[in-house]
Amino acid sequence: MKRALMSLGVVLFAVVASGCSGVGGYTQPGGLTPTAGIYMETTSGGILHDNGVTPTKTGKACGTGIMGIVATGDTSVEAAMNNGGIKKAVYTQEYIKSFVWGLFVEVCTIAKGN
Repeated sequence: MKRALMSLGVVLFAVVASGCSGVGGYTQPGGLTPTAGIYMETTSGGILHDNGVTPTKTGKACGTGIMGIVATGDTSVEAAMNNGGIKKAVYTQEYIKSFVWGLFVEVCTIAKGN
């Protein structure tokens, strides 16, 4: 009986901990991003760096994560600017795609500028 209660406690803790991660959203510098468990594909609110200028180029820099164990890639604004041939950033934003509670995650930084 004691062992069953201990197992139930561990399971309940895991359920509560995983549930709390998806309530509300994930905050990034650009704002609140909605979260979901099975599938999520969202772009966060961007950050405007230079008002009144129309961007002519777009660059993207991505990184991936698998099961929260392995993560690779360069998601910096500088990498996105280099990939798009941008000298001056006008606008940046974040793109996130996630499958099955983070089993596979792709995070990209998108830079727009000239």
